[in-house]
Amino acid sequence: MKKVFIFVGIFIFLSIVFAGTWFYFQPNGYTIYIYQFDTRTNRLQPERRNIAESTIETMVQATVLKLYEPPQNTSLRRTIPSDLLFTEIIIRGNVMEIYFPNRYNEMAPYEEGLFRAALSQTMTNLPFIEIDGVLIFVDGEELQNSFEEPIGLLSQNSVLVNQNIMPMRVVSQTMTLYFVDTNTNQLRSEVRTIERPDGVPAYQAIVEELINGTNTNYLTATIPANTRILDIRTEGSICTINFSEDFTANFQGHQLLADLTLQSIVRSVTENVGTITSLQFLIESERRDTFNGVPYFDTIFTVDDL
Repeated sequence: MKKVFIFVGIFIFLSIVFAGTWFYFQPNGYTIYIYQFDTRTNRLQPERRNIAESTIETMVQATVLKLYEPPQNTSLRRTIPSDLLFTEIIIRGNVMEIYFPNRYNEMAPYEEGLFRAALSQTMTNLPFIEIDGVLIFVDGEELQNSFEEPIGLLSQNSVLVNQNIMPMRVVSQTMTLYFVDTNTNQLRSEVRTIERPDGVPAYQAIVEELINGTNTNYLTATIPANTRILDIRTEGSICTINFSEDFTANFQGHQLLADLTLQSIVRSVTENVGTITSLQFLIESERRDTFNGVPYFDTIFTVDDL
C-alpha cells in the first residue's frame, strides 16, 4: 500500500510538471507571446503563437518574424511596418542585437516608441532563452535620439510599466491650428479635435497635425508633408523641434511663405500649450542660420518675433 501511495504521488507530481511545461513546450515546438497594440484598450497586449523547435538562433529569428504577421485578433494591430525588414540578429550573452536599415527612421516617434516596447517585451519573455534586453542598430550604428544620446538597452523595466501591459490612454483635446490662406497669404485658424495617446505631449501632437495638413479647402499646409520630427522636447518654457532635412529641402515658396510657416508653428504651439512661450528649430540636429530667406533661424522665436 505504501508503494502505491508513493507511485501515485510521483505520478501526480510528474503530471503537474508536465502540464506546466506543456504550456511553453509542445511536441512541435514552443509557445511564445507576441505583443501587439490593442485598439480597444490602447494597451500593449500579448497574443499567443507557436514556433517550431530548432536552434536558438532560428527560433529567435522566427519570433521576430511573428511581429510582422497580422494579429489573429482583429482588435489588435502590429507595431512594425511590414516593409521594415531587419537585416541581422546577433545574440551576445543575454543581450539581443537587432539590425535595421535606415528605413527604420521613417517611423513616426510614437509608432517607433510603441515598436520598441513591443519588441523588448516579446523578446524578454521567451521560454527557450533568457534575454535581459534588446539593442537596436540602424545602419550599423546603435539607435540614438536626435541629440545623439544612445537609447540603450531595452528591457522590461526600462520600457514598460509592468510585464503584462503598457497603459496608453487616449486624450482628446480641441486645439487651434494655423495654416496659410492661399488667397490672401495670411495665417488662418482651424479648430480641430486631436486624439493623442497619453504620454505623447500636446506640443508634439500639434506639430504632427501641422505636418498632416489642413481640412479646409482654401487653406494650405505650411510644413512639407514628408517632414519627420526627429525629436521634440521642452526645457522650461522653450520647445525645441528637430526636423528632418525634408523641412528645408522640400520647402517650396517665397520668403513670406517661409516666415508664415514659422509663425504657424509658433502660434499653434504657444496658443495651445500655456507653459510654452518660445520655440527653437534644428535641422538634422544642427542649427541653421537662415530658412528660405528668413534670417536668424538659429534664434529662439516667440510670437512677437515673427
